[in-house]
Amino acid sequence: MNQMGKESKLWGEIKEDLRRLGNVGEYGFESYISQLTLKADTGTKLVLEYPADMFIDWVETYYSNDIRNSAARVLDAARELEYVAAGTGTGTIEAEPEEEPAIVNTLPVAARPAAKTKRRSTKKAAVNSGLNTDYTFDTFVVGSNSEFAVAAAKAVVNAPGSMYNPLFIHGASGMGKTHLLQAIGNAIQQKDSDTSVLYVTSEDFTNNYIDSISRQGDSLSNFRRKYRKADVLIIDDVQFLSQKGKTQEEFFHTFNALFASGKQIILSADCPAGKITKLDDRLTSRFEQGLTVALNTPDLETRIAILRKKRSMWKSTLISDEVINYLAKNITRSVRRLEGALVRLATFASFSQKSPSIQDARVQLNDLLKEEKTTGDVTIADIQRRVAEEFNIRVADINGRRRTANIAHPRQMAMFLARRHTQSSLQDIGAAFGGRDHGTVIHAAKTIEEKMELDPELRNVIERISASLA
Repeated sequence: MNQMGKESKLWGEIKEDLRRLGNVGEYGFESYISQLTLKADTGTKLVLEYPADMFIDWVETYYSNDIRNSAARVLDAARELEYVAAGTGTGTIEAEPEEEPAIVNTLPVAARPAAKTKRRSTKKAAVNSGLNTDYTFDTFVVGSNSEFAVAAAKAVVNAPGSMYNPLFIHGASGMGKTHLLQAIGNAIQQKDSDTSVLYVTSEDFTNNYIDSISRQGDSLSNFRRKYRKADVLIIDDVQFLSQKGKTQEEFFHTFNALFASGKQIILSADCPAGKITKLDDRLTSRFEQGLTVALNTPDLETRIAILRKKRSMWKSTLISDEVINYLAKNITRSVRRLEGALVRLATFASFSQKSPSIQDARVQLNDLLKEEKTTGDVTIADIQRRVAEEFNIRVADINGRRRTANIAHPRQMAMFLARRHTQSSLQDIGAAFGGRDHGTVIHAAKTIEEKMELDPELRNVIERISASLA
């Protein structure tokens, strides 16, 4: 295979990992990730080429961390990222010229983030810490839902490893847990660059551990050294350690080693530690021995503040206060969805060169608004009963282990609907379907989404069930 073929294959594997994790939505994947081309892997960095008219600042801000994480999983080693415009050669991100050359974008100034005078190096974040330097306390909007969590986070920055150890932050998906965790890490490193900070997801930890025990030599020792030498260890989404017995055992010893050395441990999950199913009691007690804080759903005023902050950062002057208020009132499930709605409207504004009206917002965000209205008090049990009725099977069949087509297909539909209509975590959904893991739920939802694109009849059935649930 020639060099170009190797790079194409590697980039394909990285994209497949991104799709598998599901952190990048379909819109982001098609509009941005799929437009990138891997030009070179130097051994320390990946050189990614983008179309000259692409809004590359958006990719750097919102997708770089996911790309780095997927690249590290595929290559079993960290890489920096360098973005180069098509036709400009390779160049370097770390040159930091006094004035950046103009970048041609499909989005006009109205929908772009504020211009940066210098382009930051991603070397330290990629190689040492796993941190995304765009996540800071300055860009985190504090409201009544997050005041306590932010105060605790800043206290940890002032004295890592002393008072609040571990710091356990929990909240539903899309509430800003990752932003806050990384803000802590970035602030600690800014305060003392000699402090070793390591941010990983629990899935990264698990995959690193599996790789280490499947290899010969000193792999396991190297794995332990990597995690236990950190001054600050940040683990995101620890609920995914559920059911992973060997990994939990390893993390238990890692936790003890760090804690005994006075190192700071920071954790996040989508629920309190005591509600994580099939988590070792020893880990639960250690997670609860420090300070536990919640990130709750932001109130209306905070949602408005978040949208205004983003509008200011992106210089999206075409988005009016009236539309901002409309979004804040009607999209309440998560901060991530709220920001996604603003992105969509900012893009619409840039393409149409007009300030979107409330009616434009209704049209462009029809799917999001429909999902918001149907969330209500629908439970997973409601969905299982309704799907069982639709296909003339028993709820026990949906929750059972049988994999025949007449059972497996309705089960996947029910999991998809549970993700659409409830705010339950992936873990809770899996538990409600006979103790399945979060990966099964993700696969089921993606399978139904793909089939709906090709099968109008299936789409009609899904919408009919959704309407009946509403």
